[in-house]
Amino acid sequence: MGNLKRIGVIYTFFTRKLLRSKKTKLFILFSLIPLIIFLIINGAKLVGHENLLSGNTFLKNGGVPFFFKLYVQLISLLFGAAVLSDEIDNKTLIYLNTSPVSKFTILTGKFASYLSVSFLSFMVGSSILFLATNFKNIFSSESISTLLQLEFTGLIAIITYSSFFLLLGVSLKKSSIFGLLYIFGWETITQVLPGAAQKFTIFYYLNSLSPIKISKERGFLNSSIVQQSFAEALITLIILSALFFYISVYIFKRKEYLLADHT
Repeated sequence: MGNLKRIGVIYTFFTRKLLRSKKTKLFILFSLIPLIIFLIINGAKLVGHENLLSGNTFLKNGGVPFFFKLYVQLISLLFGAAVLSDEIDNKTLIYLNTSPVSKFTILTGKFASYLSVSFLSFMVGSSILFLATNFKNIFSSESISTLLQLEFTGLIAIITYSSFFLLLGVSLKKSSIFGLLYIFGWETITQVLPGAAQKFTIFYYLNSLSPIKISKERGFLNSSIVQQSFAEALITLIILSALFFYISVYIFKRKEYLLADHT
């Protein structure tokens, strides 16, 4: 119980700090971009007396790709890698390493805090967009089920990506650069490669969890996506998240970090 209490204290401290930070507020505003685009398009169509853009069409071809091919990755990278890089940049890592609280407790509490704020930011934008694009049927059981599954997919996505970027953060200098190369390099390129290459990306499994699949026919980022079963994809992502976090804790416990280090 003592260890759980310490994790709770660390979690509460960093959550309050993050909720007040400019970075969190910017990401919440960033999450509203699809909603703004949707309103602008339909506003222009309304003025021009044209047929309005279907909410379901925009959500499938604009909203979901935005959140799961860009937003989730970026917020997970900046928050996941920041679990350690913030301490290095602020030159406070030495105090964490010499505190009587175990490194596992510190990393767990802080990482849980960053996960919570990342998911909150995602949930604000994705929920509002879903409500706006499904306004007429929002109280139907199908819409509620779709929204809940969409948020669940976002939660699993943030946990998995953040765990991976946390591993990069505790292992490498300039981890953000490697994270960007993974997001815009590896994950993008493999979506157009044939064969089993896609199985070595996180997104390959996430698209199987989402109730709104990213179309295979539209655009470079959305092509050649092979589906997996929901259960297989979920189990794979849980195992990957646990593995990434376990290795991160292992490295953090044994690695000596210098104040001159920067991720």
